[in-house]
Amino acid sequence: MTLLWKMRFILKDYWKQYLLAFISLQTVAVLNQLPPWMIGWVVDEITMDSLAGEELVMTVVGIIAIAVIIYGLRYVWRALLFGASVDLVRGQRDKLFAHFTKMSPDFYQRHSTGDLMAHATNDLNAVEESAGGGIMTLVDSFIAGFTVLAAMVFAVSGELTLMILAPFPLLIWATSRYGTLMHERFGRAQAAFSDLNEEARETVSGIRAVRAHQLDKRQQQHFHNQSRQTVKANRRVARVEALFIPSVQVFFGLAFVITLMGGAWYIQKGEMTIGMLTTFTLYLGQLLGSMMQFGWQFSVFQRGSASWNRLEKLFNQQPAIQDTPDSVPAPENKDLHINVESFTYPDAEQLVLKDIYMKVPAGAFVGITGRTGSGKSSLFRLLLREFNLPESSSITMGDTGLNHIQLRALRQQLAWVPQEPMLFSGTIASNIALSKPGASQENIEKAAKLAAIHNEIMAFKDGYQTELGEHGINLSGGQKQRVAFARALLADSSILLLDDSFSALDMKTEATILKNLTAYRNKKTILLITQRLPELIHADNIVVMDEGRITEQGDHHHLLDNEGWYAKIFQQQARTLQINDLVKGATNEDAEMEVSA
Repeated sequence: MTLLWKMRFILKDYWKQYLLAFISLQTVAVLNQLPPWMIGWVVDEITMDSLAGEELVMTVVGIIAIAVIIYGLRYVWRALLFGASVDLVRGQRDKLFAHFTKMSPDFYQRHSTGDLMAHATNDLNAVEESAGGGIMTLVDSFIAGFTVLAAMVFAVSGELTLMILAPFPLLIWATSRYGTLMHERFGRAQAAFSDLNEEARETVSGIRAVRAHQLDKRQQQHFHNQSRQTVKANRRVARVEALFIPSVQVFFGLAFVITLMGGAWYIQKGEMTIGMLTTFTLYLGQLLGSMMQFGWQFSVFQRGSASWNRLEKLFNQQPAIQDTPDSVPAPENKDLHINVESFTYPDAEQLVLKDIYMKVPAGAFVGITGRTGSGKSSLFRLLLREFNLPESSSITMGDTGLNHIQLRALRQQLAWVPQEPMLFSGTIASNIALSKPGASQENIEKAAKLAAIHNEIMAFKDGYQTELGEHGINLSGGQKQRVAFARALLADSSILLLDDSFSALDMKTEATILKNLTAYRNKKTILLITQRLPELIHADNIVVMDEGRITEQGDHHHLLDNEGWYAKIFQQQARTLQINDLVKGATNEDAEMEVSA
């Protein structure tokens, strides 16, 4: 009942279906009382040797007709209730998915993918069963139970009915005790299933690493152990479920004994006939059926309640990043002013960024470099507004703080290409057009050419209609990066955030893409994070970061003259490139000599 109270605002949208189903259930409950009464009458007529053949035939025909009507009504209420429950859970599943898409990164740090998948499948399935079969059985057991009791009291004997109900308070207490245990244990079983789901997801997602490092036995053992824990948790649930039906049967066994003893006594006194006792016994059997149904419903509702509690915890978590009441559209002026006095990730203690001051004019090409872990990607995450800045810091676009720009409008201005891009199952064309679903084939190909991936796409048998596997598994790392880069170009956003997005490319392809990017010079703001310093020679401004701080800033020539970290690393990379060119030249000369020989 607690679950129904929690779901009342959802269930009210389907009140017509539930009302019609309950009317059908009540009609069935009333019709079910007629055959036992008719059978009792026949028994009494046989006992008195006064039953005519026509009367027996009419009774049998009547019982068959009632059975046909009950069959039709049962179909009606089942169709109504199960249809409503499926539609109800569909709405909740859509709501849950929409909730996932709105949540901030810290939410996904607290919840594993396997756990969230378990909520979207197993937990919602348990709720669906409660909203359909659970409610159906609950109402059916109550309606049928009270109707049977009314028939037993008014059609047979109220005194005998009171006698068989005497042990029932103890059954109610036992049921309540079982319910508490069931709720607790099923919650743990669902949590164990979430862990099992995550174990399977991690292994399948990282199957290449598993095979490469020969971890198959290790992962099998991990899954085996987690599977055993899940089975153990579900067995504890099953042990509680197994207690209910035997408990009901014990009480009803006692009720049948009371019925026979009490009925025999009333027959001896002449206050009851054998037919009436037969009718009462058949009614008691119906009451047993209702109680058995209640036992099944009891299990279903405890499962559904535990799952709903888990879902409520997710729904009650609000995204940390939301539009403010005074949020406005993105301004026309796209100049960026970055003033980050300090920034620390939520629930972390280590400072990530400190004293970051930058001005990025609209249309500028800014390079950002530095050692691994120096805070470069964290700066991009703040620009994307994945996290809120402390009040002492600010990032503005034009004269408007990012916190006051509508999230959708802000992110429409930003096209982000990460080092490890996310590709979705579908065609190459659909992946490129993800940022602009209505894009024409001509524009898709134009973006692919600028990303230097067009020729390789056309080399596939199906070209742009080539189906990609999960995460683009049938593409190389460099191809994935260029498909993602084409997607960003197609978005036609004002600001390109390139987070080491050329790391998997060879120098020639990288140079081609950088050359193509010059077409956007002074038209789009380009912020490029990279470890390859030759990429930054033509940047308007270069920022060097270390341990979350800016240690150097200026154009290429200024930083070379400064003789700091940038100059040192640039000279090392330049020498490496020269050596590679010499080796390549020597290899070509040797090849030419062999051909001449």
